[in-house]
Amino acid sequence: SNIDWWCLICDFNCVRRACERTGVGGEDGNVSEREEFNNFIREIELEEVLCVRRKFTWYQPNGRARSKLDKMLASREWYNLWSGCTQYILDRNVSDH
Repeated sequence: SNIDWWCLICDFNCVRRACERTGVGGEDGNVSEREEFNNFIREIELEEVLCVRRKFTWYQPNGRARSKLDKMLASREWYNLWSGCTQYILDRNVSDH
């Protein structure tokens, strides 16, 4: 049988929305890069798993720039099976991502 349950957890080094990046390069950032990333997600039919506790997953050491680079993306089949799952962003003293 063909199993389509899969989940991708990764530091994509890219954001989906302007509000996911602040500081150096800021929210204006690279619009075409965001569009390409969102098109990729749509084309392979992924859904982003809900993220709670914190807004950003990466911080520049001096705190002037922040981004949400880490994402948990899942196939619809996987998400339907585990629809209650949540991604938690840990405190900065635990991980820089």
